[in-house]
Amino acid sequence: MIAKKNKILILLDGSEDSEKSLDFIINSKIVKFDQIVLFFVLNPFNPVTKGQDKEVLYNDFVHDHGKRLATLYIEKIENFINSKDLGIELSHNIVNSKDNLQRRLSLGDIDLTICSINVSNNLDFIFNKSKVINYLMGTSSDILIFPSDYNFSLERKNNLILNFSESIKPKYFVDTHNILDIDKFSILYSKNDKNNVEKLLEDIDKNFQVEIFQNNKSNLKNIYNMNKNFNFLRQDIHKKNSLFSSMFISSRYNSLSNNKPLYFKIN
Repeated sequence: MIAKKNKILILLDGSEDSEKSLDFIINSKIVKFDQIVLFFVLNPFNPVTKGQDKEVLYNDFVHDHGKRLATLYIEKIENFINSKDLGIELSHNIVNSKDNLQRRLSLGDIDLTICSINVSNNLDFIFNKSKVINYLMGTSSDILIFPSDYNFSLERKNNLILNFSESIKPKYFVDTHNILDIDKFSILYSKNDKNNVEKLLEDIDKNFQVEIFQNNKSNLKNIYNMNKNFNFLRQDIHKKNSLFSSMFISSRYNSLSNNKPLYFKIN
């Protein structure tokens, strides 16, 4: 077991796409954890909005039936996880709305929220999946999102690619390594940040393998091509409650459409 106890929250809705989160977490071993919260969001068949407060009402029969099915589903998932004999703590929440997610995360005990999505094409992603991600970015924990068809290899090491910013300090690498099993960090920097990123390299613990590249398409392509023995993840530094949490920036999500997981570090 790891020294620091990490609690992760896995989002589920009963779909095959969301269930891929479990396969990824259990089999990839890239996330370090010893506690899992399964968070199931019910999808009502016929929700009705009442008045100006936008409260969503549910037909009692439909809601109760859905909750029973969700309970059976969660029980199946928990049995699957327990069969792996991982020695971890399990708990779950079955809720009526995604708004319950923000209330759950506000308790402050979740280290990482995990969600898998189907990225079928760019247009579908821009107009649908981006809303899910923007909502998650308004929550209070770090987020790992990956394509449901992502192929992770245990034979490869793990390379996290991030864009340099002034918010990245030496402690950042320690904190990230405490929750993700990262073998190498690749930092992309702009021409004007060269001196700053070189100063950062001097201060980082030498036990971390860190490489730097000027941020351009050619260098990013070279990183992918020259490192066939790595699983790649991309990271974005996001300021909580910033204006960008409600906006879609296509470049931010290119990694997902290119079948690369995306890790959001919330500041």
